[in-house]
Amino acid sequence: MFKRVVEALLRGEFICPTAYADEYGYLRNPEHFQKIADYLAPLDRALCTLDGGEAFYAGYAVIDETNRSQIREAFSEIRSQLRPVVEWMDLVMTALGSDRPVRARDEIRLHQMLRAIEPEPSLCEQMARLTQMPFFRTAKTNVAEQLLWVLQKLEQSGYLVKPNPQSSTYLVTGKMDYLHQVIAFLNDAEELELDQADEDSGEQAELFE
Repeated sequence: MFKRVVEALLRGEFICPTAYADEYGYLRNPEHFQKIADYLAPLDRALCTLDGGEAFYAGYAVIDETNRSQIREAFSEIRSQLRPVVEWMDLVMTALGSDRPVRARDEIRLHQMLRAIEPEPSLCEQMARLTQMPFFRTAKTNVAEQLLWVLQKLEQSGYLVKPNPQSSTYLVTGKMDYLHQVIAFLNDAEELELDQADEDSGEQAELFE
């Protein structure tokens, strides 16, 4: 199990109850957690936990010239997925009448989503726009095919898992909660930049008074 956990973490996987149930249980043991953390430390990696403990992942403990490009590439990939995945979450909320975005352990049922989207022209249009975005782009025009394509893309990217290959039910993974944290971080950073800009504007205005 130690080897499986380390290899998954170094691949950039998020160890959570839905995607890696056994590995997640292993890391919930404090002794195992410390053992993995100690192994990652010489590699300049830290064993991190999402808020709420829904997932474990390996973050970079040190940023230098040896890993700067890898970090930039990983963050660039996440940023490129932000808008499409947020748009998808908005579609799910509207279609299912939910008041919160999807999070780890939530269930996404293909047929339930399809029954909600197909009769609603506005949701069909939203699905069409979604499948024009680079992350979800497809030439498919049928709503059922578009929805299946989007869910498969989310599964391939680690946001969803399909526990039973014969079922049309997907489970949301801890990577989705990580995306929520990235969004919160970017929002906070944006606010700080705006606050700083306001302060700078104020200081500049004073110079001209």
